Amino acid sequence: MARRAGSLAAMRTRLLIAIGLVVVACGGDVETPATTANGSTTTITASPTTATPSTTAGTTTSATTGAPAPTTTTSPTVPSTTPGGGEPAIRIEEIVFAGDPYLLIGNGGTGLGSTEGYLICQFPSYYGLPSVELQPGERLAVPLGDGTVPDLVGVVATVEVTRPIGEVSATNGELGLYSTNTFNSPDAIVDYVEWGASGHARSGVAVAAGIWVDGGFVEVPTELLAIVAQAFPTLGPEDWFAEIGG
Repeated sequence: MARRAGSLAAMRTRLLIAIGLVVVACGGDVETPATTANGSTTTITASPTTATPSTTAGTTTSATTGAPAPTTTTSPTVPSTTPGGGEPAIRIEEIVFAGDPYLLIGNGGTGLGSTEGYLICQFPSYYGLPSVELQPGERLAVPLGDGTVPDLVGVVATVEVTRPIGEVSATNGELGLYSTNTFNSPDAIVDYVEWGASGHARSGVAVAAGIWVDGGFVEVPTELLAIVAQAFPTLGPEDWFAEIGG
């Protein structure tokens, strides 16, 4: 009986430890997972899912139920240097609103990089980018609507996904690029842009990270075609150009 009681006590201890680990793993600042994808560097297929509740600055934002949010933090596996080269710089390069909207993620650095582990975020949704190697000047295309991305110079891969971060408005919005899913952390955000107005959900995080200016936003005309990065890295609205189209 003593041996049986000891075994039961040990089982209870292991169960409590396991519960404690789950609670710790589920903590932190996460948002609504939109989709995940895996694929090659030509065409990448992804199946979108619906949103899940998100936690922001200690409060929970309600959302529709769906796939569970990630419980672990994934750092991008980007080579810091390459033989005879330099460092990569994975950044937001262009957001096209007209026609079939899409986003371009580019390597503005001087060495080979990868999009693995990076996430694009439009509060409260985010999308984990697939693993695609990008040489300096190369780009990954992500459709933002229901259409297709046209053939573009420098685009080495296109993700097949529908509205990965919800509707993206041409008149007012934000988009952030993160290296981990700790969305409130200035150490995790690597690029950011907001347009039409200031003070969006992740604007303060970008300001704290030194990659955006407080109260700044890209002014958008009525006939907006796209907003295009004019510098690497971008540090405020003056580093973005609003392109007008018909």
